Amino acid sequence: MPKAFIVATCLLLTAAAAAEVVDEQGLRPRLGPRLDVTAAPGAEPRAATAWVPLGPFGGDVDDVAASPTASGVVLAGLAPYGSSGGTMFRSTDGGATWVEVAGFGVSTYDVEFTAAGVAYAGTEDGVFASTDDGATWTPLPLGIGLNDSTREVTVDPADPTVLWAGVDDHTGAQAVNVLRSTDAGATWQNVTPPLATPMSCLGIAVDPTDSSRVWAAFGGTFGGGAVWRSTDGGATWANRSAGLPNNPMNVVVHDGTRVLVGGGQRFGSQYVGLYASDNDGVTWTPLHDGTWPLLVVSDVELDPANPSVILAATEASGVHRSTDGGDSWAVSIGGSDSFSLASVRFDPASAATIFLGASSLGVVRSLDGGGTFNVSSVGIGQLDVHSVAANPNDRAELAVAFQGLNDGGVYTSTDGGALWTLEGCPGTRYNLVSFAQDGRLYAISDGPSSTAPEALYRRELDGTWTYLGPNQGTAFESELHALRFSATDPSLLLMGGNDFGVAGWEGTVWRSTDTGATWAKAYEGTEDYESVTDIEIVEDGTDTKMVACFQDLASGPDAGALRSDDGGLNWFKSSAGLPPSAMPYALSPTPGSPSAFLLASGGPDTGLYRTTDGGQSWAGTGFAGADLRGVVAHPDRPGVVYVAQNGTPKALRSPDGGTTFAPCDDGLGGAGLPSALAFAAGTPDLLLLATSTGTYAREVEQALFTDDFETGGTTAWSLAVP
Repeated sequence: MPKAFIVATCLLLTAAAAAEVVDEQGLRPRLGPRLDVTAAPGAEPRAATAWVPLGPFGGDVDDVAASPTASGVVLAGLAPYGSSGGTMFRSTDGGATWVEVAGFGVSTYDVEFTAAGVAYAGTEDGVFASTDDGATWTPLPLGIGLNDSTREVTVDPADPTVLWAGVDDHTGAQAVNVLRSTDAGATWQNVTPPLATPMSCLGIAVDPTDSSRVWAAFGGTFGGGAVWRSTDGGATWANRSAGLPNNPMNVVVHDGTRVLVGGGQRFGSQYVGLYASDNDGVTWTPLHDGTWPLLVVSDVELDPANPSVILAATEASGVHRSTDGGDSWAVSIGGSDSFSLASVRFDPASAATIFLGASSLGVVRSLDGGGTFNVSSVGIGQLDVHSVAANPNDRAELAVAFQGLNDGGVYTSTDGGALWTLEGCPGTRYNLVSFAQDGRLYAISDGPSSTAPEALYRRELDGTWTYLGPNQGTAFESELHALRFSATDPSLLLMGGNDFGVAGWEGTVWRSTDTGATWAKAYEGTEDYESVTDIEIVEDGTDTKMVACFQDLASGPDAGALRSDDGGLNWFKSSAGLPPSAMPYALSPTPGSPSAFLLASGGPDTGLYRTTDGGQSWAGTGFAGADLRGVVAHPDRPGVVYVAQNGTPKALRSPDGGTTFAPCDDGLGGAGLPSALAFAAGTPDLLLLATSTGTYAREVEQALFTDDFETGGTTAWSLAVP
């Protein structure tokens, strides 16, 4: 006899204002709208609604600049991981809130204003200009072909119709690296110095006292750098690199008397710092000193009213300031020590207002001359979130792990995503966050190890973070992606991933029986370029049987599943029924049997697979999908399965255990690449989705199904909307 069909409770939105709120570290942006996780019992049921963005706000901002003529107008250029796929955001309230510039849609590396308020942008598709305060833009073709990514735009301070452009070398494919225009960008001339090989021009400076004197800074993709000087407007050049490290030079500025160059990159420890020359580059003097934590300078800004005031934006150590021309420094001012920065700018209207372009965090702003810096990214929904989790004891407490190129962190919320706080863990990349059964928060760091050791961290009761390991050495040797807690033994933890670098490249499973105090490597694969991506325990109360999935990135792939029958002490491959070229990303237990799991695979053999015998054998559910990245089965409603995929639609729902799916992606039109799904039990139950542009949440339909459906049939179901 069929059971009565269903009702769904609904998604309720608060009208939380998108206004900036700051905690004691200045790192708590307020977000809205959010899910109301405190809906009153017995509330009138409504139809389930769309996914709702929860934030946190942020993204990889390569440059941010304020207009000298339009009060409150600030422009921020985004370039994810310093590469393609970004856009531009615009603020009209001094950087408090932001809106994406309509139709822009290209990564932006540099933003410049003329004194009259004309804006120029260096982008992955050349140079653009705006005469309406950044609201609309017009391309200014460089005429050098498709490889025209422009890393630098410089306006001649004496003549705003003279522009300079620094062009990326496109890994050697573009030999035109410096261009000059004398007609405001209508036409361009190649004035590249005689470089031995193409090299990206990352900085250009014009002497404010003599426009014929120009400096250009260069950096190679994987190493090497140079500084060149012209005394005739780019007609001829002289190499002025002698005395400087042969590493990438990222920025050059001229104060009318001295030229300053900064550079370096963390890849290969290719450090530079900051140098100055007052004799036309014949000799160079380091301005950095032993107080600097890391000699990687991404940008330099001089106070227009007092060039003795220097701000140096750095990777992983924030902003350093000198008020005496570089003789002494205040390091990581305003609590910026964890920021990884791409740019620093004074507001032309007031030197008390400073804007920073930050990796991951987006725009950071100071209103007191650098005394304090506050994240000010409300509206910039471009944070690359890799994992999301809800506290099993308090569904309103959420955590996300996010990444930039060489940085990242963990944001937490205690009110369902209305307010987010940047945690005090090391500012490294994070692959995963997870709450243990007791509500303690754990996070897996993916380095760089030069900032802090990679592997597992735990948030203590006082809010501090403890490194747990495993520690295989001082280099980056452990890349981890999976974490599993025992439901019956709180001291048992399992992690999965792969060795890295000097430790090798094999897939690994780590096991701890003392809540992470010590670790044993329970599994190390025999082939390179394998990585364990998820781990589950057969929850029969014994913690004896376990299953894991792994990827194989080798040329002859053999991906699949692992199994342990002795509590995780020993592991062996158990991939019967899985195609060797599968790309497993995630596992999910399914209700009804502790030995039943679903496996989501991307790659060439994308699809959904199931096991009913604890991973001894696998079979396809019949659903292929498009590059699946996550799977969650409803723990209390047999047959209800959700998947996330790198395709359209981004999220789908199945009523029949994963055989057939229908789209459930309303509200995900602006979402980026899905990276993980999570389930949050409560009233109502929620789905959480981590994407490359932030976190989303959706209420799970509260439904009853037919007897046929509950026993594995394929009877259709529907939602009754009152």
